[in-house]
Amino acid sequence: MRTCPAKCKDNKIDGLCPNKSQKDGLSLRCIGSWSVDKMEYFRYYAEMFSTGMKYKWQNLYYVDLFSGPGRCIERESLKEFPGSPINALKIKDQFTKYHFVDINKQCISDLKSRIGKNSRVEYYSGDCNREIIDIVDAIPKFTLSLAIIDPSSLQFSFDSYRKLAEKKVDLIVNYPIGPVERAVSSSFNLKSPAMDKFHPDWREAFSNEFGSGGKRQNMLNLIKDYKNKICSLGYVSGDLSDCPVFKNNKNSILYYLIAFSKHEKGIDFWRKGKERLEKKRNNPSLF
Repeated sequence: MRTCPAKCKDNKIDGLCPNKSQKDGLSLRCIGSWSVDKMEYFRYYAEMFSTGMKYKWQNLYYVDLFSGPGRCIERESLKEFPGSPINALKIKDQFTKYHFVDINKQCISDLKSRIGKNSRVEYYSGDCNREIIDIVDAIPKFTLSLAIIDPSSLQFSFDSYRKLAEKKVDLIVNYPIGPVERAVSSSFNLKSPAMDKFHPDWREAFSNEFGSGGKRQNMLNLIKDYKNKICSLGYVSGDLSDCPVFKNNKNSILYYLIAFSKHEKGIDFWRKGKERLEKKRNNPSLF
């Protein structure tokens, strides 16, 4: 029987579990139970997106900028689950092209092995902030794309949104609360290169947590400012109530999923998808 004394929390290397998959012997990304739900959001929306848009666009592209090895292990139960790339490839109405990116070469190598030969798929082993330049330049006219931006920390540079905004690319963005909280609490009066690249001019939206707004209000102000900055690039987004919120076993908020589109109908589409998925899962609103 497989065991992981540290529940994968302290043993993982670059997000990978020390255990190998019992299904194929390849690497696994270590995730919490909340990420299993997040994977379901990605899969469900990708399916709605591809089915709803298949007759309206000549091409549909799927871009996963933190793809992982294609298979995950939940650290508490040690159960295995397909990752976002595999889920996206299993949907009924396929995208015209899939672009999978991960900075970890092992992830891309094992993802290739899991997927096998598929002319629809392109792989990139490197920093997504560099690889995204070639990906966006390769997107042809009359193409609508969906980009999944799911970093574990502050790896995604805001400048990459500017590149994505050059084309018709809808976004699902993970805003990671924990890494942001740690960055701003330790660097309010100091330099913070990672936070500055992730969220330019964040200090203008942030006040000392002992102020009248309190810590929670500061975080909400940061999220709203982040959303506004992305929207200034030609995107629209919904209210915070449209953003699924994911919490850990201690009921602490880990991240928000935020949708952005070049058209209001894209946000209506996201909102309906969120409502349908919550109804399907028989869950109350996560916000």
